[in-house]
Amino acid sequence: MSNEAFDAPVFIEDGPYIDLLPREYPFLYNDHGHGRQLRKVFGTEISIAKDNPDLDRGVKYKGISHQPKTIPNDGHPYQITEFDFKSDEVHYEAIAATRESVQAFGMTLLKSGECLRFEYEGMIMAQYTYGKWAGHQSPYIGQRRRRELLTHNPTDLEFHDFPHVFFSQDDRPLVISVARWRPYVQEISLADLWIAPGDAIVVPPKTRPAAPSKELPEHLARRIIIDLHGNRNSALACWGSDKPALTTTTVLGNSQTMQTRAPNYHEELRPSTHPALRL
Repeated sequence: MSNEAFDAPVFIEDGPYIDLLPREYPFLYNDHGHGRQLRKVFGTEISIAKDNPDLDRGVKYKGISHQPKTIPNDGHPYQITEFDFKSDEVHYEAIAATRESVQAFGMTLLKSGECLRFEYEGMIMAQYTYGKWAGHQSPYIGQRRRRELLTHNPTDLEFHDFPHVFFSQDDRPLVISVARWRPYVQEISLADLWIAPGDAIVVPPKTRPAAPSKELPEHLARRIIIDLHGNRNSALACWGSDKPALTTTTVLGNSQTMQTRAPNYHEELRPSTHPALRL
């Protein structure tokens, strides 16, 4: 009998964190892919990019549908949105994270040496390790089965009314899956943003737009957008190498913020494909 032991695949591992103190340190600075809290402007100050519903990037799916879905969660049920993209396989476009490409999904690029005003209460800055198999783990099958490795990579996206910042600090790009959903024309665009080492992207708070009070012409209805993101494919750039995982820093809500302003989760069960970025 062999005595060989195998390492368990890394999914997502939490690391140490610090509380952000926006009243004392109202600015967030990107120091080569590491977040720093600052009292005053340092480097180049930028602003959060404005929403532009006319920007349209990624692989587009039309005629999609969605419905509420209850997750049993081992006796602690909660509700998510289940998409149906009307396709046997879901494709994402690999896109380099630039100012315009991230703005097309409601985000802002924060390059090394830049800072922005970041005065949000209830936030932490935490270290994470993402394994290349994290996209093959489902958060929606109950705590007892969280270590199961799925045979495919389903779509897992969210939005929430607190900000997120994703810092790319490893030797390979950090990958964030994104979507721009146009719910009143049944359309969604999907992409993977490849964030160069040293860069970061900022996701401002997102809320669900109010439903139109009357039927709108299509060109107006499609300008009502919901931008979504997911970080389970963060280590996508590790595929094709022996590197099993990468490290990153993320700004997100603390435990109280997560409880009182819980994210809106979205799932599409069909297998998805995520090509590497062509350089």
